[in-house]
Amino acid sequence: MGLYSAMAPLALLLLSSLWQYPAVLEEVVKWGVLRTGPEKGNGFLVGLIFGISETILFTTNAWTGGQWHPIFLRLLLTVPMHVLTAMLIAWGMQKRLTVAMLIVAMLAHATFNYLAKFIL
Repeated sequence: MGLYSAMAPLALLLLSSLWQYPAVLEEVVKWGVLRTGPEKGNGFLVGLIFGISETILFTTNAWTGGQWHPIFLRLLLTVPMHVLTAMLIAWGMQKRLTVAMLIVAMLAHATFNYLAKFIL
């Protein structure tokens, strides 16, 4: 059921090398999955699977550096952020505020990414 959400970070990894605003790309992809995927409208599930699969992708970098600390921090911080932003988008879709909530999710995600530079 969560295949679209699980595969999305892999596709975004390739796309992010072309554009330097990952928060915008990731939220648009989450909106697409929420709109059309099997997880249609389930913000919690989309955000949870998306966040976990993104963490797994970044695990490879942590292993090569021999550090486990970033993996645990990513699980504790990044997964809830993805759940929150996906739920915002899903709520916006239900209330006919999709564009507004998509922008709010993008801004929240971009702020998180900026602050995460100092933590992760």
